[in-house]
Amino acid sequence: MNRRLATALTTALTTALSTALTTACAALLLAGPAQAQEIRARLGTSLPDSHPQTLGARKFAEIVEQKSQGRIRISVYSGATLGSDQQMQSALRGGTQEFTVPSTATLANLVKEFGVIGLPFSFSTEAQADAVLDGPFGQGLLARLPEKGLVGLAFWENGFRNLTNSRRPVAKLDDLAGLKVRTMQNNLYIDLFNGLGANAVPMPVNELFTALETRAVDAQENPYTVIHAQKFYDVQKYLSVTGHAYDALVLLTSRKFWDGLKPADQALVQAAAREATLYQRQTSRSLNQSLRAELAKAGMQINEVSESERRRMRDRLRPVIDKHIESVGAETARAFFAALDQAPAR
Repeated sequence: MNRRLATALTTALTTALSTALTTACAALLLAGPAQAQEIRARLGTSLPDSHPQTLGARKFAEIVEQKSQGRIRISVYSGATLGSDQQMQSALRGGTQEFTVPSTATLANLVKEFGVIGLPFSFSTEAQADAVLDGPFGQGLLARLPEKGLVGLAFWENGFRNLTNSRRPVAKLDDLAGLKVRTMQNNLYIDLFNGLGANAVPMPVNELFTALETRAVDAQENPYTVIHAQKFYDVQKYLSVTGHAYDALVLLTSRKFWDGLKPADQALVQAAAREATLYQRQTSRSLNQSLRAELAKAGMQINEVSESERRRMRDRLRPVIDKHIESVGAETARAFFAALDQAPAR
C-alpha cells in the first residue's frame, strides 16, 4: 500500500471513529442522566388502606411521582406488610427500606425526646398540636433524627386516643381497675395505664385484633380512625371518649436513601411531604369527626368521660408524667410546655 493511500485510509477511519464517539457521547448525555436518576422506593405503613396513615402515604407517593414526571416512584405497602412500625424503622436505618410513618410513641424508643408528645392530657386541640409540631420545637425534634440514620420529613396526625373494651363502660377512673389494656410498645403508655389501675399489655397493632377476639386483652386505646379501620367494633362493645393523649405520626425516610438523592430531588421530596401533610391531617380530622357515628351504627356503646374525671385521671398520673419528664430531659420538657403555652388553643 502506498503512502498516499495509507494516509487517506487513516484519515477516513479517524473521522469515522470520531463521529461515532461524538454520537455515542451525545446519546449518553441525553439519555444517561435521566436513566441514572430513575428512583424506586418503598413506603410501609402499619395500618389498612382506609386509614389516614396509608391514605396520606399514597397521596405523598402520588405527589412525588407527579412532581418528578414519573422519574421517582414510591410503592406503598399497607397493613404491616413490610413489618411492624419498629421493624420498618430498623429497616430504614439499615437502608433496606426507604419510607415509613410510625407514631412518635414508637419513635421515642429510639430518640427519647419524642416521648414528650404523648404526655397524657397535654394537647387541647389539633390546632395547638400543629403549632407546636410545625414550629421550632417540633422541627428541633426532627433535627435529632439524622444521627440515628433517619430523616424526618413532616409530622402527620393519628389523633386523640380513646379507650375501647369488651367488659364495661369506663365513665370514671375506678372503672379502669383490672382491665387488660393493649398499649403501644412504649414505656410511657405502659406506665400510663398501669398508673390508672389497669394492666398494660404492649404489642404491635397488627397483632391486636386477634388478642381482642380471643380475650387475651380486654381493651385497647386508639383514635376513631384506627378503631374503625381495624374493625375493633367487631370485638369491642364499649367506647369511652377519654382523649387521654394526642398521637402524632412522623413521615420518615432512610438517611442512606436521602443522602443518595441529589439536592434537587431532596427538595422535590420535601415539597411533596409538605403538600401531603395538609391532605393527611385534613383527612384524619374529617374521618375522626364522622366515624364516631359510624362506630355507634356498628353497635358500639359510646360514653363521654367528664372533665372532672379526666382531671382525676391526670392527677393520678402526676407521678408518671414527672417520671417521663425526667426521662425526656428537663430542658426538652420545658421547651415543650412553653410551646404549648404559646400555641393557640383553637
